[in-house]
Amino acid sequence: MKRVFLAAALALVLGLAACGGQDAPAQSALQTEPQSQPQASVPTAPPIRFLGKRDDVAAGAKGVYYLGGSAPNVVHYYEEASGQAVPLCARPECPHTDDSCTAWAPGMLYLLLDEQNAAQPLYLYSSTEDPSGEQYPAVRLFRMGANGADRTLCMEYQNGLVDLQMAASDDFVYFLSSEVDPATQSSVKCLYQARLSDGKLEKLKQYDQPTILLGAYDQKLVLEHNNDSYLSVAADVFEVDVTTGQETQLFHYEAGGEMADDYNLRPHAVAFSHEQYLYILEPTGERTAQLRRRDLRTGEEQTVAESVPYYGGQVAEDGCFLDGKLLLTCSEKTADGVCGSTYAVDLTDGSWQEVTLRSSYGAPYEVAGETEQHFIIPLGESLRTAKVTGPTGLEETSSYYATDFYLMKKADYYASTDNRTPLQ
Repeated sequence: MKRVFLAAALALVLGLAACGGQDAPAQSALQTEPQSQPQASVPTAPPIRFLGKRDDVAAGAKGVYYLGGSAPNVVHYYEEASGQAVPLCARPECPHTDDSCTAWAPGMLYLLLDEQNAAQPLYLYSSTEDPSGEQYPAVRLFRMGANGADRTLCMEYQNGLVDLQMAASDDFVYFLSSEVDPATQSSVKCLYQARLSDGKLEKLKQYDQPTILLGAYDQKLVLEHNNDSYLSVAADVFEVDVTTGQETQLFHYEAGGEMADDYNLRPHAVAFSHEQYLYILEPTGERTAQLRRRDLRTGEEQTVAESVPYYGGQVAEDGCFLDGKLLLTCSEKTADGVCGSTYAVDLTDGSWQEVTLRSSYGAPYEVAGETEQHFIIPLGESLRTAKVTGPTGLEETSSYYATDFYLMKKADYYASTDNRTPLQ
């Protein structure tokens, strides 16, 4: 993928509203029981949605937002129904070269999409290097309508390296950032919420161990502490209630680094977060696992699938939930290199099928998103250039390699038929 700086986090507020009670009828021949007053109700705050990882593409049901290969500072939109792609700008004569264009932003750009926010679903993440090289990159987060209109600056941050993953509600955005604690001069992970209306930042938590954002639901963020290394794996999945700050342990797993063969570690349990569920993959045989689902609201747990093919290493952020399925990628080292497959596990009936699409290196195809008809496939890289501010304060051109993306019909993907269309 394109160069990125680590991203993450936000929070929200609850209000109270009371309902008035009803009076007994004014006239009655019978003595009636007084009606009870309804309880004061707490309005439901807008839920937090997990936006996934920022990337060069952001796919929605009807089309794909992406950064143009020849113009990586400009957001384009591919409409699935028409097959047409255009810059996300309504000005016919616009050159798309400065901030007056809604589709343009400086520095390294990335996209995130929140389709449940109808007014401003698209996030544009801009990271600009400090000209002196003495400070962290300056991050600006914009929000805009689906057609590029009403673009607003909703956050600025320059105190660390923002993680890839982010979450958002209608009012806040949430992210993790790697910073240096001024008191100890040690590296820490900080969980932030930024108010979208005015960009006000609030640090919710600080952790002294590696932490990643896995998901979100209701008013809660799902995170993981981990010390993943070659010799051992230990991780704790937990949730943070952003209204109270309370943390609740959800799942713990660890492995001692036992080898399955001459090249690969033995698979271990892992948990994936998706909506209000925690999906737990537990090895049950040499190359199989059971997939369970726990409802984090109720605690109810059920088995989704038995004897799912499972081998190679997995980490919690590898869970890809698309098209009503868990797309589980399994890769292993062999004497000849790397080989693997993707297993599409249906979350409704537990059935699964193997997808054997692989790169020239033997690694299974990744899936970066979906529309109604297509999957988005990242595959290979090409040289790009972007406008940045140089050490002298003047605009310069920076070159880098960025991932190439392709459209693939879902039917072709499941049939392991390699028919791809470049997204450009």
